[in-house]
Amino acid sequence: AFQPAGKMAELPPTVRVTQDTLDRIEAREKLQALPDSSSEAGHTMAVQLASHPVGHRCEVSPGARRGIVRYVGCPGGILRPLVAVELDMSQGDDVQRGSCWIDGVEYFSPSRSDAPVVWKPPADVVCGDFPEIDPFADLSDED
Repeated sequence: AFQPAGKMAELPPTVRVTQDTLDRIEAREKLQALPDSSSEAGHTMAVQLASHPVGHRCEVSPGARRGIVRYVGCPGGILRPLVAVELDMSQGDDVQRGSCWIDGVEYFSPSRSDAPVVWKPPADVVCGDFPEIDPFADLSDED
């Protein structure tokens, strides 16, 4: 008969978990048990993505919103990078003000303290030739 070992022995017999799953859980717990590097150095884990250079113009989905890439990295120690974009105009319900993420740490210097900013996964941000949109471009001198 099968004799579960380690953590498998602690599980009720109705729970079916593979050893691979338990190994992954154990590896995650070991990572979480490492000394907390959430000091400023741990929080500001900036990364470089060739497709999302800081300072370049971009367009953000949804809504074709335009702005400038201000930060690319893993704020708050999250595992996947986010792109912080300072928008030309405040549009959308996901806009926040300033350079802080939800953890309250400042990750970049915006052009002004109340600048509209969104934090998006790289797939939602396309860098390229996206000049600022002139809201009055369609108006003539007579309007």
